[in-house]
Amino acid sequence: MSPVLHVLVRSGLVLTGLLLLAVGIGNVIAGRSKFEQYRELVSVTQPHVAPRSPATLFPATTEGEERHALANAKVAFYELLVNAGWLLVFVGGAMFAIGALRVWMRAPHPPSRSPVAN
Repeated sequence: MSPVLHVLVRSGLVLTGLLLLAVGIGNVIAGRSKFEQYRELVSVTQPHVAPRSPATLFPATTEGEERHALANAKVAFYELLVNAGWLLVFVGGAMFAIGALRVWMRAPHPPSRSPVAN
């Protein structure tokens, strides 16, 4: 194992970036698949809204309305999961890049033998 790779693997910034990248990619993949599934369910479960008396404080809801509301809540949750996943991907990528750049800058580089460098 090269010394630079050894230092790269031991860098907390690099490892944290890789972890955030992995979690973010997992969130995006899981969220997208479930988002599409529940978005289809929302379109299938359009509730039939019956006129209600304004005097009732807590009107009864039908099973269809409950299913539609639950599907809407799940769509919103999985949309949030995808957005949070993308945020983690970008933050993790930035942390990995910064950590790798710091390791590369601290690594000893051989002196240049080019005549232009003098």
